[in-house]
Amino acid sequence: MDRYDKIDNYCRMLGHYLPFKYCRTLNKGLPCAKILDCHFENIPIQEFMEKQYTEAEKEKIFMPQPTKLSSIIDLVQKAKQRK
Repeated sequence: MDRYDKIDNYCRMLGHYLPFKYCRTLNKGLPCAKILDCHFENIPIQEFMEKQYTEAEKEKIFMPQPTKLSSIIDLVQKAKQRK
């Protein structure tokens, strides 16, 4: 699994170069949801994903993330419930 870990690539979310290992383990041991977009030019990323992750893991990896606004609203609601 760590065959490509030292390959650096530009991270579009953070704005600088990072090793593949960071991208592969970012999300509690699972890859970043942008891994296909960032690494398709440097490694056979589709093949890597198919071999390394189950369908359930891939669903979790690519599950749509909540928007910032919905996260803020959720935090406000939780704070109100604590009072």
